[in-house]
Amino acid sequence: MSEEHYYWNEIFFEKCGIVLSEYQNDRNMLNKAILERHLDDLINLANRSGDISAHQTLTVLILQVGAKLPNDLKEKVLESLEWENDNKRYHWSSFVVNVRKVYLEDFRQKILSYRNNNISFLINLRRIHDDKKLEKTLIGLEQLNSFSRLRTFEKIDYINLDSCRLADMPEEVFRFSNLSALSLDNNFLTTLPDSIINLHNLKKLYLINNKIKILPSSIGSLTSLESIYLSYNQIESLPSSLGNLKNLRSLYLNNNNLKSIPDTFRTLNLNIFNLRNNRIKDIPVFLKESSKYKKVFSTKAFLNKE
Repeated sequence: MSEEHYYWNEIFFEKCGIVLSEYQNDRNMLNKAILERHLDDLINLANRSGDISAHQTLTVLILQVGAKLPNDLKEKVLESLEWENDNKRYHWSSFVVNVRKVYLEDFRQKILSYRNNNISFLINLRRIHDDKKLEKTLIGLEQLNSFSRLRTFEKIDYINLDSCRLADMPEEVFRFSNLSALSLDNNFLTTLPDSIINLHNLKKLYLINNKIKILPSSIGSLTSLESIYLSYNQIESLPSSLGNLKNLRSLYLNNNNLKSIPDTFRTLNLNIFNLRNNRIKDIPVFLKESSKYKKVFSTKAFLNKE
């Protein structure tokens, strides 16, 4: 997100009566009803500013909550996303240009396919810092199918299938045994298949904002995992096998329905363990007694939903 977009995010959230920093901990604070109640004022504010970043930022918020997207706003933003209309393109390196084109096209396609009440999120190309990484990245179902047909599995290091409206993980994913990162944010997954054990080189797994209720015990076999992102799901309990992940350093479980933490977690060496907004009433004894978690945990991390 650019400085301009971040600025407009703060302005729009303030107009909706929401503190942006608090929203970042609980995205449920902004919903369709709240945004639509303020939408006319926000559009007028964007129009008066003459800043296309304001219109783009507002459109992203509309997509994220499933609100009505006015045609005038839609057309204005679509025009701004044309590459020849991007007035910053002359100031960037070839890598930034290539990544920018990916983001612009993703934004365009999300707008064109958008329907009222259908929540949609833009992709987030994490871990890509140069052209070499970008060349090893597969984005979207179309590229997944193309690479699968060509059987060029070994060339891909990172697969991004964010916001593809998936109810199940595509079986083709498990053929890419060299994957170090897999992102499936903002889909409709309810669980993970046992086939995930084929991704034995996986280091980062992103599953934010799905409908996952159960994690298979087989996830404990992915011993290369360093980071797991499971925020905004419906997870009620965790498999004890997660305690086998000796390389795990970051685990994000905020905004789920957890009531307890497996005792096997005492063996983990986490630097980040986010458990905000669950149903945990008491910090487990082994966490209170463990000196290595003193800087990781706080009372706020265990705020109850109830």
